[in-house]
Amino acid sequence: MQFKVTEAAFEGFRLIRREPRTIVIWAVFSLVASVALLAAMIASGFSRFMGVSAAQGTMTPEALTGFLVGEVIAIGGAILIASVMGAAVYRAILRPAEAPLTRLRLGGDELRLVLLSLIMGVVFTGLLIALVIPVALVSTVIGFAGLAGPGGGESGVGAMAGVVLLVLFSYLLVFAGLVFFAVRLSLAGVMTFAERRLRVFESWRLTKGRFWRLLGCYSLTVALMLPIYMVMMTVYFAVAFAFSGGDVGRAMGEIAQPDMTSLAAYFSPARIVYLVLAGAVGGVLNAVMYAPAAAVYRAIADTRPENQAEVFS
Repeated sequence: MQFKVTEAAFEGFRLIRREPRTIVIWAVFSLVASVALLAAMIASGFSRFMGVSAAQGTMTPEALTGFLVGEVIAIGGAILIASVMGAAVYRAILRPAEAPLTRLRLGGDELRLVLLSLIMGVVFTGLLIALVIPVALVSTVIGFAGLAGPGGGESGVGAMAGVVLLVLFSYLLVFAGLVFFAVRLSLAGVMTFAERRLRVFESWRLTKGRFWRLLGCYSLTVALMLPIYMVMMTVYFAVAFAFSGGDVGRAMGEIAQPDMTSLAAYFSPARIVYLVLAGAVGGVLNAVMYAPAAAVYRAIADTRPENQAEVFS
């Protein structure tokens, strides 16, 4: 059984239309969870320690400890929030009778998704290293060969341009490789949720022969999400620009590098507006982002071979 690309990509919007109250609750949850995570990061003092370390020109032990604590809080909190939201969307599509008011829970489903995220982080870090190292070695060899070639004139410039293009193409291949593995393993989360057990590589067989349809589905989903995100960021810039007194530099600094040395410094009026906007949009974006995989799994799960010893093919 195949799935329809457009139907899967638009599944999130159907969910929004079907359960608008749930989406509002998700927006509130997204806002509260984001504020709590940011407050915990700021309270850890990582930004303050890093600022002192930068002023001294050295990395002090206190700065390193504060930075590591802040990173653990940031990564761990982001994974937990994403797992709770992902499970809520999967629940709304695959188990509509569960938690009908909010779809939000914190139990075995969510903890399995947290564990899966950690495992996938290790897997893709290993993949990135495995793909980048040979490309970097080849690029270095080609670069030296180009420098050792004709030293001047148009031929030398042309040779160096060719080297640059070849290196860029090599790293484009690395990106394509990561996308390929991401698509082939993209159903691991919804499979882990639906089957109530950790499913890391089983997605590989389920997505066999469906790569291009899945890539098209996810690409369309991203295209649908971008305008929503761009509108949010446009409003945020307008607010930051207004609160900065019309100073574009200050407004861009507020967006790109907010002051996280204290709670009072971080939660400026412009940042508060941004967090409210992000929370409001968060419920919509999470539905749009997680729903396609659930819709795909629902359509093709019955075709998954159960009695195969091998995971990869």
